[in-house]
Amino acid sequence: MRRWVAAAIVLSGIGCIGSQVVSACGDKFLMVGRGVRFQRAYAAIHPASILIVLPPKSVKSAAVRDSRLHTALKMAGHSVEVVQPVRLDDAMLRHARYDIVLAERADAASIAEILPAGPSKPSVIGVLEDSSSAELAAARRQFDAVLKAPQPLSEILKLLDDVMKTRVPKAHA
Repeated sequence: MRRWVAAAIVLSGIGCIGSQVVSACGDKFLMVGRGVRFQRAYAAIHPASILIVLPPKSVKSAAVRDSRLHTALKMAGHSVEVVQPVRLDDAMLRHARYDIVLAERADAASIAEILPAGPSKPSVIGVLEDSSSAELAAARRQFDAVLKAPQPLSEILKLLDDVMKTRVPKAHA
């Protein structure tokens, strides 16, 4: 009996020493230090051409001024252009091809009025910071979508994908 126990211990020791780790499909990414960061793994379903209108410097906490937002949009596959409202004119909006215009509420209201009509009209997303529910409801009626700041970057990217999903059937029609 002792021989069998000794032989089993020796064979299991040899088996442990000579074996290799075999990981399943995604298990190797779950090991310490080998994970993929969300910002690098996210890719937009429908990449968009986005115009971000920066508010004047007097607005201290502007969500659209966040450099992490610009970086996240570019990493997701969107093409991003940033302009000041004073440099924004009718010709720029009419001749350039943008899918989404992202601006603070005051700027978004003036932009929505000068946009050309038709299926290629860009979707205007108004950014509201610290707003009440009444202001939020009014903005939802006024704009194509509303971004209530502050929001995590993943929620902003999801909102942009949702807006682009609604634009795709309009572009094909």
